[in-house]
Amino acid sequence: MSYAPDWILHLIYGVPTPMPKREKPMQVLAVGISRSGTESLREALHILGYEHTHHGFDTILPPYDLENIYRLLKKKYKTPPAPGETPTTKLATTDFDTILHSSVGVCDLLAAEFAPELIAAYPDAKVILNTRKDLDAWHSSMQKTMGYFDANPADWDWVKSWFSAELFWVRQAMCRTMMPLFFRGSFASNGKWVYEQHVAMIRGLGLPKERLLEWSVEDGWGPLCKFLGKNVPNAEFPNGNPPQAWAERIAVTTKEYHQRAVRNMFVFGAVFVGVLGVAGAWIGGYI
Repeated sequence: MSYAPDWILHLIYGVPTPMPKREKPMQVLAVGISRSGTESLREALHILGYEHTHHGFDTILPPYDLENIYRLLKKKYKTPPAPGETPTTKLATTDFDTILHSSVGVCDLLAAEFAPELIAAYPDAKVILNTRKDLDAWHSSMQKTMGYFDANPADWDWVKSWFSAELFWVRQAMCRTMMPLFFRGSFASNGKWVYEQHVAMIRGLGLPKERLLEWSVEDGWGPLCKFLGKNVPNAEFPNGNPPQAWAERIAVTTKEYHQRAVRNMFVFGAVFVGVLGVAGAWIGGYI
């Protein structure tokens, strides 16, 4: 996979990024892959007081941080460790804070992608390995949601991404970089074994039981609250984010980006035709 220089991409597609400073330490890293109860867990953590817990929707809606995520992916996969660094420690707390800002928790694919690095960067944070007990159900749910970023077709949306910074970074960071790197080229082909390998990798880190909890949505409040040292709330456990709701949320939010891209395409076309007309008239005057 080839990469254009960062300064060129930023010059053309740079998106202003808010940079709030970290005021509280990172407290929870939920490193399970997307569609493993990540939205339910995020809402549960909010109820327990871990506000704000970063989720994939924070980077896509709107995609302020996708440019920084793209740079972190390049640093992880394309930059060799400096002297004294290991592959796990070459990404530091300051690298992640460019994306996580003041969040006290993080979950979803970002947390899974950078799990070993996040665990090393925030050594005092509790780690939750949120899993899905039915692997086939997980794969189907991913295909209906995150599969949107796996397909990356050379279609009309691909053309429109040239004319919208937001659409460009969604495609560049998610479709062309994070999804293929994490799922070794294709989620459709490799999703299940990558999931199993990821779970095994987290288990193999040898974290002490007081720092690591393996949990699924079916386990509910009890094990989660015991692990975090919180009282069980007088509320039902959050119900999550069904695939249809996920798709509707993405469609509604990206509608503005698509509209802006079409508008920019027409503006570019009009300017291009105008320039050709002026150039033709100028050349014609010398013939």
